[in-house]
Amino acid sequence: MNEFQIVCVIDRPAEDVFAALVNFDRVPDWNSSVIEIRWTKDAPLEVGSTMVYVGKFLGRTFESDAQVTEFVPSTRYSSKSTSGPFHLEVENILEPLDGGTRVTSNFRGESRGFFKLAEPVMVRLSKNLFETSTSNLKALLEAHAL
Repeated sequence: MNEFQIVCVIDRPAEDVFAALVNFDRVPDWNSSVIEIRWTKDAPLEVGSTMVYVGKFLGRTFESDAQVTEFVPSTRYSSKSTSGPFHLEVENILEPLDGGTRVTSNFRGESRGFFKLAEPVMVRLSKNLFETSTSNLKALLEAHAL
């Protein structure tokens, strides 16, 4: 299992940052690998909620089922994939700072199928992708565009 962490300080309150993280209609605005996220059932977002991520990575389109594993408004949001080409667990921890929020995102995962063949490269590319996505989220939130 491969792991990495991304830490970012966003000059917005934790409530705003959390709301953006869980606004799945807007995730494609800041994460270029996500085409869409479809809910598999209509319900309030909570631990156990499930969704399907439709994404694109290295020119390949994929679908991945995921489940919410932690949901504490303005504090923690975590999910894990349950199918698809990547086994990925993402834990987001939000900490209020004076006038902003520190977001610590922990990523744990491994590739499957086609992507497993180049796993060392996959880890580096995935980390770069998530760093760029985090920078995009920060920029959009600080510009009040989300």
